[in-house]
Amino acid sequence: MTLNQRDLADVGALIGYSLRPKARPGADSDYRVLLTRYSTDLEFRNAVDSVLEGFDGQVLSESDLGLVVGVRRESVFAFRLSDLPNVTGVRERLLVGLVSVAVAAFAFPNPADFDDDRVRWVAVDEVERFLREVCERLKRDPEVATRQEESFDEAWRTYDRLSPGYKADKGKGKSRRSAASSPYWVAHVLTWMVDQGLARQATSRGPEAYQLLERFRIQARELAGNATYEVLAKIRRDDGRTEGIS
Repeated sequence: MTLNQRDLADVGALIGYSLRPKARPGADSDYRVLLTRYSTDLEFRNAVDSVLEGFDGQVLSESDLGLVVGVRRESVFAFRLSDLPNVTGVRERLLVGLVSVAVAAFAFPNPADFDDDRVRWVAVDEVERFLREVCERLKRDPEVATRQEESFDEAWRTYDRLSPGYKADKGKGKSRRSAASSPYWVAHVLTWMVDQGLARQATSRGPEAYQLLERFRIQARELAGNATYEVLAKIRRDDGRTEGIS
C-alpha cells in the first residue's frame, strides 16, 4: 500500500506529538492511535523514521509513554542552552550544561544504569552537594579537568565561585536565591526539566525533590561516552552511594 496525503499528515502529526514534552498517549486518543500504527504498520513506521532522518533525528524509544525522539546537534529540532529562560551568556550556558550533566551522572553513575528502569529521585540540595564534591575533587586533582575540553574546566570553576547559600537579591527583603548562588542554577535546571516532561516534582520526598521520568532516562542515555559525563560519573561512583534509587 502506498501512503496517501492523509497518511503523510499522520506522519507529521506523530512527529509533532513526539516533540511536545508533556504529550502522553494515555491522555490523547489520537496520539495513542498514531503510536499503535507506528508499532504495527511497517510502511508508516518507515515513513516516520525517514522524515526524522531528514531532520537529523531518530526514534530512541517507543512505549506507552509515547515516542521519544533524539536529534543530532545540527538538527533544526535540537535544543539550545540559550533556549532556557535567563540563559543569555557564556557563563550561564556553562552552568546549565554542567548541572544538566551532573543530574544524569548523579542518578545514572554507570552506563548500564540507563537500561535500568527503576525510579530515580534527585533533590536540589543533593545535586548541589554532589557538584561541590566534584569541584573539591577537581581542585585536588586538576589534571582530570585539564584532560577534558577547556569549557569543562571553565564550567566547574565558574560553579565553584558561586555562593552555596541563598544570597538574596538586594532590596527584595526575601530569601530568594539569586543567580549568584549555585542552588539557583540547580533549581533552575530541574524546574526546566519539569516543563520539558523530563521530571516531576516529588513533594512527598521534600520541597525541592524531583522524580526523573522515563523520557529523561532515555534522553540522558545519549550521554554515555561523553567526556564530562565520564568524569562526573566516576566521582559519583567513587562516593559509593545509591540514594535516590528504588
